[in-house]
Amino acid sequence: MSVLLCVAVLGFVGLCWRTLGFRQPLGLERSGIFLFSTSLLIALFFGAFRLTHQPPELGALAKMLGEANYAFLILFLRWLRKGLPRPVEIRGSWLVVLVSLIHLMLNLMLTGSSQMTIMSVQVLVLIGWVALEAWWLWSAQPHWPKLLLALVVTVHWLAELAGRGLMGWQLWQGGLGQLPPGWTDMALDWMWVTFFLGFMAQLAIAAVLVQALRQDKERLEQLVQGIEGLLKEKESLIMTLLGSNAARQSDPHLATIAHELRQPLSSIQLNAEYLVSGQRLSKDEELLVLNDILHDNRRAVSIVQGLRTLFGDSGSGQVSLALSHWLQNWGSRQSLTLHQQFGVVLVVQCPDAEIRVMAAPEQLEMVLHNLVNNAVEAMAGQSVRRLQVSLSAQNRLVMIDVIDNGPGVAGAIRERIFEMRFSTKSQGMGVGLWLCQRIAHQHGGHLACMAMNTGAHMRLTLPMAPP
Repeated sequence: MSVLLCVAVLGFVGLCWRTLGFRQPLGLERSGIFLFSTSLLIALFFGAFRLTHQPPELGALAKMLGEANYAFLILFLRWLRKGLPRPVEIRGSWLVVLVSLIHLMLNLMLTGSSQMTIMSVQVLVLIGWVALEAWWLWSAQPHWPKLLLALVVTVHWLAELAGRGLMGWQLWQGGLGQLPPGWTDMALDWMWVTFFLGFMAQLAIAAVLVQALRQDKERLEQLVQGIEGLLKEKESLIMTLLGSNAARQSDPHLATIAHELRQPLSSIQLNAEYLVSGQRLSKDEELLVLNDILHDNRRAVSIVQGLRTLFGDSGSGQVSLALSHWLQNWGSRQSLTLHQQFGVVLVVQCPDAEIRVMAAPEQLEMVLHNLVNNAVEAMAGQSVRRLQVSLSAQNRLVMIDVIDNGPGVAGAIRERIFEMRFSTKSQGMGVGLWLCQRIAHQHGGHLACMAMNTGAHMRLTLPMAPP
């Protein structure tokens, strides 16, 4: 029988490893598999033990699986209520396994009154904790399946309290050293009642799972509808620009830009279709798909914003801008994000004197965004990443210098990097710096790549605003 016990324990550990939060974040599908599998095995082991009354390991395994089922419910219900960080998911999964194996060991080692006392305390604490988590979940997300679960688990706890309390009192009356006559049969009969209530709780959990899956599907459908609206908005803008004779005449490369837009838009469409394909995804997998969508959307947005700029009026949106103050505010917003996400130290240097230019702030920010993104990508292989943005003025001209400590730009391609469709990156579209140059020209300025021994040095030159 020890062979069966070892095989069952190894199978249980394997089930936990595959379905709990060890290898990947907790998910509705894998949680449902764990709860369904443990419930089914409880019924099989306990039914076999009740019919044959041997071997005792079958009963102990059934009790261990019941303990594991309810221990995981604590983790699962808390995860449903507020989500859990990965370290907490991993620790919680380990606790489920450890508590279950300790419960099995105690069931096999203890007998008589000691077994009843320790097991009763464990069961009452565990089911009571599940009941509390169920009520907290219903309070945070009031839906009828969650209320049903809270009620059923509470009744289960009260039944366990009444039954185990009565048996404990009878055991006490008969003496702690020996069991009263018929104690074993009474305990097993009462266990049928509590097992029935436990299975009722599993049905309520199934209803909670179904509702959570339905809500997850509805959320994804709303997300996809938003993505489709975004696609339609961009497609409408592209068609409007392509249909403009003035736009076609002003730049023959417009069709090329529209062609480049098809790549991120098509990728967004494919990812959106994957989300609603019916294939169930874990939260981690879903996050990867959504990050891909956001990445492609940012690429499309940068191109669309550039198109709006290129084919609008050259002075549209331009105001007298206090550049020192504006650049310092921009730096304070960017520095924390750059350091946390990319390990880049941003240093912004501005003179105390007020320097004003006529500029559209959104377009100026777009230029800085492109230059900073290029610098961050270039410094990816550096152990220390430093980015300096400085402002200076000379002879009625204002210079914004963006300097990084990356590998720099080779002299042979220093002028070509502003050409349409020229890129030094394997997946670059060759549009970003070209658009930045066009924005600089529309502001009466110029964007240049300066010679530098180490790193890259980009300089945006703008005319100073009239006094």
